[in-house]
Amino acid sequence: MKAVILRQEESNLLIASVQEPSRPGRGEVVVKVEAAGVCYRDLLNQRGMMPRAKRPVVMGHEFSGVVVELGEGVEGLEVGDRVAGLPHTTCGRCRYCLEGRENLCRNRLQLGEERDGSWAEYIVVNARDLVKVPDTVDLADASITGCVLGMIIHALRDQAKVRAGETVLVTGAGGGVGIHAVMISKLLGCKVVANTSSSSKAESIKKAGADHVIIGVEQLSARVREITGGEGVDVVLECVGTPTFEQSLRSTAWGGRVVVIGNVSVGNVKVPLGYMILRENMVVGAVGSTRRNMEEALELWGSGRLKPAITRLPVERASEALGIVERRENIGKVVLVF
Repeated sequence: MKAVILRQEESNLLIASVQEPSRPGRGEVVVKVEAAGVCYRDLLNQRGMMPRAKRPVVMGHEFSGVVVELGEGVEGLEVGDRVAGLPHTTCGRCRYCLEGRENLCRNRLQLGEERDGSWAEYIVVNARDLVKVPDTVDLADASITGCVLGMIIHALRDQAKVRAGETVLVTGAGGGVGIHAVMISKLLGCKVVANTSSSSKAESIKKAGADHVIIGVEQLSARVREITGGEGVDVVLECVGTPTFEQSLRSTAWGGRVVVIGNVSVGNVKVPLGYMILRENMVVGAVGSTRRNMEEALELWGSGRLKPAITRLPVERASEALGIVERRENIGKVVLVF
């Protein structure tokens, strides 16, 4: 089968023909991959910045496809089912899995890093790590359900406890996560202030639903105060991390929450504790999504209330796709198709 391999001690990718996966074990299924998302995390992995990643490894952790083989004991799935998957495996037995918080599974293995991933024609995964994709949802769109759409819903609903009528600031709003965060925030009944470093993306961000677009980070908190009548925003969805974090925190209202879901530079930040104490601001992280989050995202897709912002490229152009993400040329997500 065709696969995209990240090789030992090299950052370049190899499009190779490799052996098809072995028969699925108990509780596993074989999925024929139809589409696979390209994430900034994949770029960090290519750069050697994910310490637990192995090499060589099949890249990729976002995917959708069709079930082609069932292992023993699989229930709830049949051959021919259209599915999307979590970006990692889960154990199904730790306290987090049992509580429905499988994004925190203590025994999880990241696809594309700790085990072979989704930039291949076939992948073997646990049946419990899949959700069914409605017939009304295109499989290329569904490929970003686990790592983008479900993750945003988890960050806003589960972590930020966002409420209709609140104001949300989205950083990195022109990227694959950010532009969909703008869309979902609007669907949740929020006013959206979007921040981007690229003026060329402003119009697309407005079309996605942003009420205000701020270009650049230097005057971000000042512009947010101006827009909100001096109050600040209720929630920041921090998709960029280190480069924008301080301005994001300064943009919050009293009692405001900052949810960090991305960090493009993998660096550290200084947190002014006075904001958190005197203004009762909260800073919280959010990682991945649960199957419940994914199902809600797919329901939004299927209802037509959420419109995808994706660019499709054939899998043979995987290196080019990573370059597009690195240069931040994409508006929305880049998705590899087979």
